[in-house]
Amino acid sequence: MTKFLYADFLENKRTYNLAQGAWKRLFSSLLQEYGYTYTPYINQTQNGKKEYDGNPIFSAFIPEINRAIRIIQVAPDDDGDEISAWIDDIELKEKVKELVLDLKLSKKAKSTARDIIKAWLIDQLDNVTLDQLLAHQTN
Repeated sequence: MTKFLYADFLENKRTYNLAQGAWKRLFSSLLQEYGYTYTPYINQTQNGKKEYDGNPIFSAFIPEINRAIRIIQVAPDDDGDEISAWIDDIELKEKVKELVLDLKLSKKAKSTARDIIKAWLIDQLDNVTLDQLLAHQTN
C-alpha cells in the first residue's frame, strides 16, 4: 500500500504549510543547480486569506528560461492517477509554456515529479518524454 506524505494537508493548515514548504525547498534546490530564480505567479489568497485547496500548492515562473510550473496536490483518496502532468501555454506578460503536475504526494510521485521538473528546467521535456517519465511512475 502506498504511503502518502502530508496526507491530511487539506484538513490541517499546519500540514498544508509543511507540504507547501517541502515543494518550495525541492524547487529551490533544483533551481540552485542551474543558477535560476523564480517568482510565484498564481495568487493563493482570496479576500486577503490564504487558500488551502492545493490548486495550486506551488507555482513558479522562471524568468531565465521563460517557463512556468504549477503543482496541484490532491487528497490521497481522490480518484485518478497518483501523478499526471501536461504542458500548457499560459499568458503572463507574454505567452509562456507551463508544466502542470497533478499528484497525490507519495515518495514515488515526488521522485517522478523531481525528474519531470529537472527535465523541464533543462529544456528536455516534450510530450513524448513526459509520457515516458509518467510511465516510469506506474512500473
